[in-house]
Amino acid sequence: NMLTKIDRQDSITKFPMLPLRQYNPKEDEFVSLYPKTFTGYVLTLPSKSFKGQVNLLSSQIKHLAMHLKVDKLIFLGDSDIPWRKQNHDFKQAKEALQYLEDNKVGKKFNGALQVDTSGLPTFVKHLAWLVRTNAILPYVYFIDPKQNIIGTICQYGNLHIWTVNRLADKLLKEAISE
Repeated sequence: NMLTKIDRQDSITKFPMLPLRQYNPKEDEFVSLYPKTFTGYVLTLPSKSFKGQVNLLSSQIKHLAMHLKVDKLIFLGDSDIPWRKQNHDFKQAKEALQYLEDNKVGKKFNGALQVDTSGLPTFVKHLAWLVRTNAILPYVYFIDPKQNIIGTICQYGNLHIWTVNRLADKLLKEAISE
């Protein structure tokens, strides 16, 4: 299977660099916990439509992972709200939620999804549509197993990516120039 579920607490323990948001009832607001990073980038792919953007993005994230010699990425929502909390009528959002269901992501699951490189294009395509249509409530971040890069896809289909150290930054720049 291309998707492996990881319990939320286990993923937070195993990948402490993943950004989190916690609700503070006293202040009635969310508090963001961000890791210390080396540098950040916003990568935009040239495309005339969001659909085109998503198709490019899904293939490019796979290339990026391969260039960084990463065989999987771990995706986690920054709050403990489940992946499939919301239903949505928009065609691509419905397909994305169905994809999660088909991959045994239950209605209450709020942990991490580990995605093998081969499964990245499909997963990223669905994730981008969930984000675009607000069909998913948490911000979803990804990280590589060695915690060198942290990324997220925004509603415009751009890739926001941070490197954790100078070496990761050098590798990322090489991957981008390719």
